[in-house]
Amino acid sequence: MQGLLLRSIVAVTFLINLSQANAVTMYSTGTYVPYFDKVQVSNSGATQKFDLNPYFAIGKQFNMSGPHYFMPELGYTYWLETAKKVKKNIIFLHYNFSYILSQRFIFRYGLTTHWYKIKGEGGTVSLRNGDGYTNFKAPDKEVTTYFTTLNLGSEFFFNKRLALRFDLNMMNVNELEQRAYNYLFTVNFYR
Repeated sequence: MQGLLLRSIVAVTFLINLSQANAVTMYSTGTYVPYFDKVQVSNSGATQKFDLNPYFAIGKQFNMSGPHYFMPELGYTYWLETAKKVKKNIIFLHYNFSYILSQRFIFRYGLTTHWYKIKGEGGTVSLRNGDGYTNFKAPDKEVTTYFTTLNLGSEFFFNKRLALRFDLNMMNVNELEQRAYNYLFTVNFYR
């Protein structure tokens, strides 16, 4: 817990220092979809393609040279639907760069550190198991994991202040069989 608190303080201090610099501020809202096409969502074997997990973020856009920009961002998402008595959320620290392809499109790439937290209230949960239901023990503590993803994405600008963004996050880049994908789909407001 202390490690997460320290990392959060460092991340917020980083963004506050960035806010003092001459840069454009970006606000994002949208959805985060974890484990794209990996999680089974029906008895027929269909997998998750879209999920509604609210995502909120604030970031900065710094011009490095010409069409190259550094775009750090601090984000947060939480799950609307989880197992009973369980809460899940993620804090993101994006270290992204962008390249302006045209007046309307930019290409985004970089890394993201994720602080993934699951908190359980304990007890038991009755879940469907075959033709009946079985009681399973619910988590009774808070667990935080950390992982980093490789990001590739794009952003389409409607005007100078409003854009639509898609970021694909790749987990386990070096392990083909274990590779998984998450994505962000957001509306970005620049100020």
